[in-house]
Amino acid sequence: MQFEANQKVDKFNPGSSKSFVLIIKIMFLFGVDVKTDAKFPGYKFSKWRSAYQGFVALLWMLYFIYTALSVIIIDLPSVTRISEVLPRKSSDVLAFMIWCVLKTRKRKIYHLLCDIFYLSNNFKVKCRPLWLSFGPVIILGIPVLGWQALTWFFEEDDCRKLIPYLTFGFRYVREGQNCKVFSFATLLQVIASKSLKLAFTVLYIFLCCLIRKILITHSTAGVNIFAIQAPMLDYKYFKRYLAGYDSIIEVLKSFERIMSLPILLVQLYDCMNIFYGIVNLDPIKELSQNNIIAKYFTGIVFVSSVSLTSFLCVCFAATNIHEASKRARDVQERIFKRIITSEPGTGREQMVLLFLNCNNPAFALSASGFFYFTKPMILAAIGSIVTYSLLVMQF
Repeated sequence: MQFEANQKVDKFNPGSSKSFVLIIKIMFLFGVDVKTDAKFPGYKFSKWRSAYQGFVALLWMLYFIYTALSVIIIDLPSVTRISEVLPRKSSDVLAFMIWCVLKTRKRKIYHLLCDIFYLSNNFKVKCRPLWLSFGPVIILGIPVLGWQALTWFFEEDDCRKLIPYLTFGFRYVREGQNCKVFSFATLLQVIASKSLKLAFTVLYIFLCCLIRKILITHSTAGVNIFAIQAPMLDYKYFKRYLAGYDSIIEVLKSFERIMSLPILLVQLYDCMNIFYGIVNLDPIKELSQNNIIAKYFTGIVFVSSVSLTSFLCVCFAATNIHEASKRARDVQERIFKRIITSEPGTGREQMVLLFLNCNNPAFALSASGFFYFTKPMILAAIGSIVTYSLLVMQF
C-alpha cells in the first residue's frame, strides 16, 4: 500500500519511535541511513551525516576487496577442499551483499516503515515485546562475545602462525605483538560481518511480530461480527472490514517485495555458518589432527549456535504471518457463510470481494521466492543443511 508521501512523513517518523531509534542508529552506524530521503518537520540533513555515510561506504568497499584478495592469495593456494574456504569466506561476502542491498533500498525501507506504522495506528495496535529492549545489546553484544570466543584460547605461537593469513603472507608484526594484532583484526572482522546483519534481523523479526498482531486484531474484529445477534450484518461495518483486510495485504505485498532479497541473504549467511560449524567440528578429520581448529572449537560452536538461533527466529516470525493469514481467511469464510444464509442485504460487490478473499491462499512471506516461510519448510531446511554437511565431510 503506497500512501501519499507527504501524509506519511507528516504523520510518522520511524526514527522518533522508541522501539526503532536505537536499531536505526546502529544501521546508520554501519552505513545504512534509512532517513536520508526523509523530509519531515524538524529533521535536518547534515553534510557530516552524508560524509560519514560516504566514509563507511568506502570502508565496505575496502573490506570486500580485502576479502577477495585474501581468498585469491592465501586461501585457494593452501587448501585441499573448497569446503574449507567457501563457508568461512561466504560470511564476509554475504555481509557485504546485505549492506549493498539495504543501501540501495533504504528509501523503500523508510516508506515501508511508514506504511506499517500508519496501519498499526489505524488498527490501534501496539507491539512492544520485551525482547526488543535487548535488541541493541544483541546487535552489539553478540559480535563482542563471538570475538572473545574466537581469540581467547590462542597463545603467541598460535597467533604468529595465523598472522600471515591476515597480512597476505607478510610478517611485519613485532615479536610479542602477534596476539594483539590478531585480536584487533578479528574484532574488526566480526563486527563488520555480523552487526549490520543482526540489526536487520532484529528489525525484520519485529516487523513480522507487528504485522502478525495487526492481522490477529483484524481477525478478532471479524469474530466479533458473530457476536451480533441481528439477522443482518451491518453494511458499513462489513465494508470497513473488507477495506482493512485489503490494506493489510497491500502492506504485506510491499513488505515481501522490499525485504525478501535481504532476508534471503541473511538466511544464506546463517545456513553457511551452520554448515561451517558442522564440517569443521568433525572430530575424526579436524579436531584430532589440527591444533588450531581445536582452539577454535568454542568460537565455532558459538558462531554456529547464534546462526542457528537467528535462522529459527526468522523462520518462526515469518511463519507466524502465514498462520495469522490462515486464521484471517478462516474468519472470512465464516462471514461468507453467514452472509449466504442471511437476508440478501449485503451488496453484490462486497459479496464478490469476500468470495475472492476466501478463495485466495493464505499469504506467506518468502526469501526472494526461493522458499516460503511455512512450518514444513523449517524442518526441511535444517534437514537439508545437516544432510549436505554430512555428505561434504566424506570428501
